[in-house]
Amino acid sequence: MNHTIIKTVLLVTGSLLFLAIPLLAIDKIPNESGFSGYANLGAAYARVKSNTVVGIKSYEVGNKRITSLDESPDSENTGLPVVNIELRYTFAPQRAQVFFGNSLEDLLRLDTTGQLGFRQELGDGSIVAAGFVFSSQPTEVWEDPYVINEDREETDRSSKGGRLTWDRILGSELQLEYTYRKIDIDTERSGTFLGLSPEDARLLDRNGKQHTAEILYRFFRGEKKHRFVPSFRYIRYDLDGEAMGNDTYMFQFSYGYEGTKFALVANAMISTSDYDKRHPIYNKTREDDEWGGAIIVFYRKPFGWQVPSFLKGWSLWANGAYYESDANIDFYDSSAEMYAAGVLFTF
Repeated sequence: MNHTIIKTVLLVTGSLLFLAIPLLAIDKIPNESGFSGYANLGAAYARVKSNTVVGIKSYEVGNKRITSLDESPDSENTGLPVVNIELRYTFAPQRAQVFFGNSLEDLLRLDTTGQLGFRQELGDGSIVAAGFVFSSQPTEVWEDPYVINEDREETDRSSKGGRLTWDRILGSELQLEYTYRKIDIDTERSGTFLGLSPEDARLLDRNGKQHTAEILYRFFRGEKKHRFVPSFRYIRYDLDGEAMGNDTYMFQFSYGYEGTKFALVANAMISTSDYDKRHPIYNKTREDDEWGGAIIVFYRKPFGWQVPSFLKGWSLWANGAYYESDANIDFYDSSAEMYAAGVLFTF
């Protein structure tokens, strides 16, 4: 299972969303107790190529029927809604906060994980956070992706686990994070259509565990109007099927601009994935090289329009994103592009 195409399909459903400030950082805990958060609404158009992913429930971007296991996928187009939200409650005297939803710092970096968790500010100004993570939008994949000349059947792919974060370490802009997830495929039948032996079929099992460790640092220029954030992420997919398990090394660079009326966030990523065992269908070990980017522009309080007093602010936004994965097995090639627009409210 290619982890990045899963995130990309979530991305094209409109889950790549964002707030320009603070860029890729856990929000500082407010000085007053009470509720805060954001809500985002919009619409997206997506074009996706993937032989392994169906989509998300009623929004399908995969081909139900294919005619070859040796060819790259055809593209599918779809229009999709955009809905994201996070709700927080702050205990100001204790410098603590509970939160639920899609955190903005995740969505900025193409991670659509839902979270229920707790944040605590320490005496040195750093923030520690612990949370339960889950699939906010479970993805549909094929029970057996390797069926040809017949309709393939859908099944759900979901994940859940935990996350630990230490941000602004010792008052700096350094952040460390570890995430554990258990991945579950409701009905795993990979290789059944081809009549693989039980030993070979087990090599394709997509259930298992995911470990992600990340380090990033934020740099500022021009009175913090310009923000530069390089990051490195190591992902270990310890899957039941050893031909699907892999080590992924990802570099990402993010840039943020904060103006009075306009703000911008841009991301670029590149990664490589090395798989553990020989693929039983293609008789070679899979390798993937992936790259992509996105840009998001915000127009704050457009045209001088006013909003209710309980809202801190609102913005119109528009974005475009592109992702591509080139595998040494053509069947696993994939790509996605998305264009979206909408409105973001903060409260």
